[in-house]
Amino acid sequence: MRVLVTRPHDQAAQTAQKLVALGHHPFLAPVLEIVPTGAHPSDEAFDLLLATSTQAFFGFPPSNAIAALPLACVGAKTADVGQKLGLSVHCVGADSEALAAMLLAEGNAKSALYLAGRERKGLLERLLRAKDWRVEIVETYEARPVTAWPESIRAALARKEIDAVLHYSPRSAALALALMGRDSARFLCHFCLSVETASVCRDWASEEKIIASSQPDEESLMTLLRT
Repeated sequence: MRVLVTRPHDQAAQTAQKLVALGHHPFLAPVLEIVPTGAHPSDEAFDLLLATSTQAFFGFPPSNAIAALPLACVGAKTADVGQKLGLSVHCVGADSEALAAMLLAEGNAKSALYLAGRERKGLLERLLRAKDWRVEIVETYEARPVTAWPESIRAALARKEIDAVLHYSPRSAALALALMGRDSARFLCHFCLSVETASVCRDWASEEKIIASSQPDEESLMTLLRT
C-alpha cells in the first residue's frame, strides 16, 4: 500500500521505517513544521523539569541550572532525548495523566518547570496545579501549518498514486484534508490514531474508508496496516 505520512519530518522518518518494514511505500508530506519559539524560563528555583514530547528540547539547550533538575517526562523517546542532553531522568509516564499520578503519589516535589508546546491539551499542568503545585510553563516550540505540499505529492494524489493516509490528531487531520482536497479525500483510506481524529474525516470521506485505531498509539495504528 502507498501511504501518505503527514507527521513532522523527524517523526515521519521513523513512521516511514515502520511502514517499509510492513511492506508499504511511504510518501512524506508533513502538515506541520516544528519551530523553536526562543522562549526562556524565569530564574526561579524548581524541584523538577517536565517534558511531554521530544520536541520540548528543540532549539532549547538546557542551561546548567535546568540540566541539574530531575526530568519527569512522557514517553521513553522523550527520556532518551533528555538523557542525550545530559539530563537525569527521574520518572517516565505513559501519558500526561499517568505522569501526574506518579508525581502526586510520590509527594516529594511541589514545583516544576514545564517545557511545552504552544498547542497542547494542558492536562498535565491542570492536574498538578489542582494539587497546589507551582508549574511554570515555557513554550519552547510551536507547530506551524505548512501552506502547501510539494508538487510531487500533489501530483501523486491527482494521479491516485497514493492509497491511504495516516492521521495522528484532529488538528493534523483537518490540515491534511484541506491540503489534499475533497477528490483525494474521498479516494483515500484514512487510518486514524483515535476516534476523535476519525470524526474529523467524516465530512470528507465515506465511513467505510475511515478506520480508527483501538488505542491512541502508533503501534496500534500500525496493526491496522498489517491486516
